[in-house]
Amino acid sequence: MPRDYFSFETIRDHERNVICYFITAIGTIEKDGVPHLKTDLGEDGNQKMAFGKVTLHNLDRTISHLLADTSCRIFSHDTDIKGESVDVISFSAREWRAEEACTLEEGDRVLVEGRGYIRKPDAMHEGSRSEMRITATGIFRLGRAGMGKKHVSFNNGMLPQNGIK
Repeated sequence: MPRDYFSFETIRDHERNVICYFITAIGTIEKDGVPHLKTDLGEDGNQKMAFGKVTLHNLDRTISHLLADTSCRIFSHDTDIKGESVDVISFSAREWRAEEACTLEEGDRVLVEGRGYIRKPDAMHEGSRSEMRITATGIFRLGRAGMGKKHVSFNNGMLPQNGIK
């Protein structure tokens, strides 16, 4: 199984106040995280935005540093049968990145990078902690998960050697 990756950098001003967090994550788009596009956003109702989720395995210690620093949560944190952590982080992408994000499919390995965005709970979920999301400045498909390399025989490219002496 390919290794996932998560890192964040705290961007501060000259007085050491936090301006934002820059997050880089490499993970998998799983069934519930396939990006969907909304095209009726913005003041004029003509802005595009995609919303998706990236799943990261066995990186809960690294992610917990960011969450402790911000007093936030991520979309979900669970443990699989093997006892490894499974973290799901929401992301959003605007305009041309939204179209790019919507080409992603279940099973795709992706690199998502961008600013950490803290979404406050709405009235329906008042009292719960804010959620840390990624506002993507870059989304890259790295490959497909579970797609093993196709075995190619070395003999396929050889010419028959009949009759050569």
